[in-house]
Amino acid sequence: MAIGMTEAQRVAFETDGFFILEDFLTAAETQRLSDAADEVVGRIQAEKGLAPETHFQVRNALAQHEAFLDLVDHPRMLPLVVDAIGWNIQIRTSHLDYRPPYPETMVAGDVGVGDGEDQEAGYRNVSWHPDLASPHIFEGPSLDGRLPFMEIKVFYTLFDMTESNCGNLWLAPGSFKRTPQELKDMGRKVPEEESLELKLPAGSAVLWRTATWHCVGPNTSNKTRKIFHMGYHWRWLRPTDYIEQDPELIERSSPIRRQLLGAMATGGDPLGAESDVAPSSQYWQPKNPEDVPLRAWAEAQGKIQTAK
Repeated sequence: MAIGMTEAQRVAFETDGFFILEDFLTAAETQRLSDAADEVVGRIQAEKGLAPETHFQVRNALAQHEAFLDLVDHPRMLPLVVDAIGWNIQIRTSHLDYRPPYPETMVAGDVGVGDGEDQEAGYRNVSWHPDLASPHIFEGPSLDGRLPFMEIKVFYTLFDMTESNCGNLWLAPGSFKRTPQELKDMGRKVPEEESLELKLPAGSAVLWRTATWHCVGPNTSNKTRKIFHMGYHWRWLRPTDYIEQDPELIERSSPIRRQLLGAMATGGDPLGAESDVAPSSQYWQPKNPEDVPLRAWAEAQGKIQTAK
C-alpha cells in the first residue's frame, strides 16, 4: 500500500524514472535552505581563500548546516522516499551544487556532450551519464549491462530555474532501462526528443532513479545555481561521503534520523546476537527493531489511505 505516492507518481517513477513536485518546499523552507547554501559556501570560500566566482560541490553537506540536515527525514518527502525504495535505507550522499554564472568569455559545449570550455575548467556532470556506472562498481558485474536499482536521489531547487541555460538538470526519461554502454556508443549525444530540460521554480523537488541518464546544462544566466541532492540507498551498501557520521550529530538525532545517517542503535550488536559463532551483519538482515525504526514507521503509515 502506498504511503506517499499517488498512482500517477508511481507510474511516472516506474516509466520515466522520476516525478516532479513543483513548489514542494514552502517559501520559508526555500529561503532558509538558500541562505544556508550561501552561508556554507561563503565559509568554505573564506577558509580556503577561494574567489567568490568559484564553482564547487560540498559533499556530506548535511553535516554542514541544520537546514540541510532537516531534509534527511523531511516529513512530506520521507513517505515518498520509502514508497520508492523501502525502509531498510540510509543516506549514501548529500551534496550542495553551487555554480555562479559562467565567466563571460567561457564557451559552453553542446548540452550533455562535455566538449566545451566548461568541462575543461572543471565543471562537473556536464556530460550525459548515469550515477554509479563506473566499471569497478556495478557496470561490470551486471548480467545484462544495465545498472541494478541501487538508489534514488531527491533534487531540490533553491533558486528560480524556470528559464533555460541557468544550470538546469537534463533527464532522459526511461533511460534507466538502457545500458551505460549504449550511451557511450551514442557519443553521449542524447536526441532532443528523448531528453527533458527541467525548468522549475525555486522550492521544487524531483525524486528520481539515479540510473536515469542526466547532465547539467550551462549556466549562462546571471543567477547562481543552488541545488541540493539527498541520495538514499540500501543499508547494506556503503556510503560515499562518509565512513561514520560525527558521534555528536548521531547523539542528538531522532531514531529514524540515526538510521538514515547510517548508525546502529546504541547497544545493538552489528553482527547479531551470536557474533562469535554465527555472525550476520545487521545491515543485511536487521533483527533488532531498534536498528531500523523506519520499518515500524512505514508500517504505521501504511494504514493511512492516500488520495489518488
